[in-house]
Amino acid sequence: MQPLVRRFSQAIAASLIAALFTPTIASANPKPLDPGTVHVKILKRGVGNFIAVQEQDGVQLFGRILDIGDHSFTLQLHNDPQTTEIPYTDVAYLRTGFTSGQKAILIGGIAAVAGLSIWGFVQLHNLANQPFPPPTPALKILQ
Repeated sequence: MQPLVRRFSQAIAASLIAALFTPTIASANPKPLDPGTVHVKILKRGVGNFIAVQEQDGVQLFGRILDIGDHSFTLQLHNDPQTTEIPYTDVAYLRTGFTSGQKAILIGGIAAVAGLSIWGFVQLHNLANQPFPPPTPALKILQ
C-alpha cells in the first residue's frame, strides 16, 4: 500500500511542477489598443493619477496625468520637470493599476499567509506546552 501512495504523491508533484512551468496566455504580448479605448481608460483613471504607458515604438513611460485632451494626454514623468504630450494613437499598452482579479488574488494570498502563520503558532504553542511523559521505571536486570 505504501508504494502505491508514494507513486501517487510523486505523480501529483510532477503534474504540479509541469503545470507551473507551462506558459500561459498572460505571458503573451498584449495587442495594441485602439485610441478610443485608451481615451476611455485614461478618463476613467483621472487627472493626477499615475499610469504606465508603452508607445508603438517600444518606449515605456511612467508618470502622472496632468491633462486629458480629445486627441492626446499630458504626462509629468518621474524626476523630469518637462511635460510630455502623448497622442492616443501612439499608445500600444496602458497599465492603470491593479485589476479587480489581481486585488482578489493579493487579498487571498495575504489571508492564506496569515491563516497558515496563525495555525503554525498554535501548533508550536501546543507542542511547547505538552506535559512531559511520566518517567519509565528502570529495567531490572535479571540475575
